[in-house]
Amino acid sequence: MTSKPYVDGSPRPYAHRDEFDQLYPVAYKPYVGIVDNSTDQPISSSLPTISRTAAGRSSIGIGTSATRTIIRPLVTRPSLNYKRNIYSDLEFKEYFDWNNMKQLLVSLFHSFVSNYSKLIFSQPFEVSKLLLQVGSFGRSRHSRLLKEDASGAASSEFSSDSDSDDDGASQYFERVDDDSTVKDISEGEISSPRSLRKSQIERAPKEAAKKRKHSPKRRSAQAIPSVRIDPDSLNTFDVVSSLISREGPRGALKAINTSFLMNALQYTIQSWICGFVSGLLGIPDPLFVEISHSPNANLSLGLSIFSHVATSMLLSQIALIRMKFIVSTSTRGVRSFREVVGKLPRFSLFKIPRDLIIPSFITNLARAFARHYPDYLLTWVLQLSKYNSPYLYNAYSLILRILGLFIKLPFETLYSRAQVNCLLHNERLPAVLRVKEEDLCVKFGGYYGYLSTLYYIVAGTRPVDYGSNNSLNQDIGLEVEDSKELNKGFGAIFRGWSVGLVQLVSRFTLNLLANEADDSSLTEEQL
Repeated sequence: MTSKPYVDGSPRPYAHRDEFDQLYPVAYKPYVGIVDNSTDQPISSSLPTISRTAAGRSSIGIGTSATRTIIRPLVTRPSLNYKRNIYSDLEFKEYFDWNNMKQLLVSLFHSFVSNYSKLIFSQPFEVSKLLLQVGSFGRSRHSRLLKEDASGAASSEFSSDSDSDDDGASQYFERVDDDSTVKDISEGEISSPRSLRKSQIERAPKEAAKKRKHSPKRRSAQAIPSVRIDPDSLNTFDVVSSLISREGPRGALKAINTSFLMNALQYTIQSWICGFVSGLLGIPDPLFVEISHSPNANLSLGLSIFSHVATSMLLSQIALIRMKFIVSTSTRGVRSFREVVGKLPRFSLFKIPRDLIIPSFITNLARAFARHYPDYLLTWVLQLSKYNSPYLYNAYSLILRILGLFIKLPFETLYSRAQVNCLLHNERLPAVLRVKEEDLCVKFGGYYGYLSTLYYIVAGTRPVDYGSNNSLNQDIGLEVEDSKELNKGFGAIFRGWSVGLVQLVSRFTLNLLANEADDSSLTEEQL
């Protein structure tokens, strides 16, 4: 390669590629390394170890002393000073410094108080949502009483009219004293209609008392107080009110400690998985770095979904304990998470029940997509940035998250019913996790398989299997429609949508206020 001359005719500082950077103290040469231009030798030859190696070569072997010098620290036990240097590099003193310790404790306390306060306000609505998803509700006692009162008022008006007619007609006949007894009809003496009604009313309690004497089982069954709630409607506030009236404030805050522990474990384990796998993939941690700043958005999205699903599957047993505390009454059984975990067999806390593998996987996958996919769609597919167009970005994000809410709610309903069915009928479950039918605070709506349950909820029917013990000696399956059931139809698979919608709209409003605050601070700085 020849170089063109300068304007004055002198050649350039180099004429060939190998002569490049010769005027500098050091230069890089391919297959050689960094070379010292003054000696034309690699700069590694000037290192003390290499110098001693070159001086100590002998006929016994080439580089024997150098090999010993390099390998000896790797195979021998390090000295005490070497250990002290390692421990001093870790800077443990910073962890025991009072200012750092105080800042760490204040940060942890603030995080604990804020997260627990949020859970206190949201837990009653979460409990009511789960009860609406798994429960079977008919017409409430209050509405039945109102209907009976209305019919009773109508009948009383009719009876008063008939009484007035009877009184008017009885004036034409001879009056009978109240103290006179009613004789047998065969003797020919007929009493007045009013005295007949009075005698029937007097005989009714006696006959009822006789019937109660002959039915001790019914009396004992009625003596047991019911623990099931009876809301006036399927409204969230009515369910919360019914819980508080039946079980007190403790009923509305069921499983609050278990929910807090589950959220903390979810965040911690998901952080570990994301941090470890992101280092292997060479991408930033998607849990702390937004997907818009990732060099590979597909890997970041896949890692976010994988970590969310894997963590949720790992915590399926804790989620089952949480469901047990919510659907059972707070006045019976073990209500401590620590006691339940202490009675579980070893290594069974993170064991997934076989009946919940498919429902848990599908539900957690839908939750992960509803949470992480909107950011990927807006940033990389629609090319929207929340920094350049924050209002448009937040509006589209709200719409997508509302769609994700209505997509994941049917899967959550099926998963919740599968959990309650596992608590009631899974014989392989430990005894401390089993729940009896009479301990449920709501009537269970039933679970008949993953997709079959969805059909029966929408259709408002339930299967009845007579088995092989029938006249035809074959299995007969029928569908029976329960006319008194209120929790049916398409609305039954979207229970809790109002609570989720309020959460999304509140978050959207807070984001708008935060953006306005940032814009105002920016204009103040510019002024």
